[in-house]
Amino acid sequence: MTSINGTIGGAASAGGASGAPVAPRRRPRGATLALGALAALALAACEPVVRVHGYAPAEAQLAQLEPGIDSAATVTAKIGRPSTAGVMRNDAWYYVSSRVETLAYNAPEVTERRVVAIRFDDQGTLASTDLYGLEDGRVINLVTRTTPTFGRELTILQQVFGNLANAGSAVAEGATNN
Repeated sequence: MTSINGTIGGAASAGGASGAPVAPRRRPRGATLALGALAALALAACEPVVRVHGYAPAEAQLAQLEPGIDSAATVTAKIGRPSTAGVMRNDAWYYVSSRVETLAYNAPEVTERRVVAIRFDDQGTLASTDLYGLEDGRVINLVTRTTPTFGRELTILQQVFGNLANAGSAVAEGATNN
């Protein structure tokens, strides 16, 4: 038989012998703050760190350019200076922008890349505007050849003790040279 105050058979379930209710146990304030900070830290660790490098003009800015009419000066005024220019000749400008995300301890990953190539003709007027993305890129394997060194390789201890032995002779040489 349950009464209105939640007791069964007349015995107090949350009270003492007198039947008076006992206040529920409270968690210390410091523990609550620590638990909240730990939860915030766990959620922050799941969020990637995003870095954007470089500058590439937006589509609306590129729409302002008119091939055959604009010169290098007007292109600079409309969309700004390029990130790089042609290596051998200055007939092409390149605007490069990359978005790199790093999640926790994983290696950084390039998630977006925009390359805007602006080409000029021989008279210095705008010839074409091309837009390339990450999907247009190619992976290039670099050759990492190293020049062999001759002699033996020393361990850390051999280097330290070898230098200590040489330091004594250098001090003796300095004393005789004066």
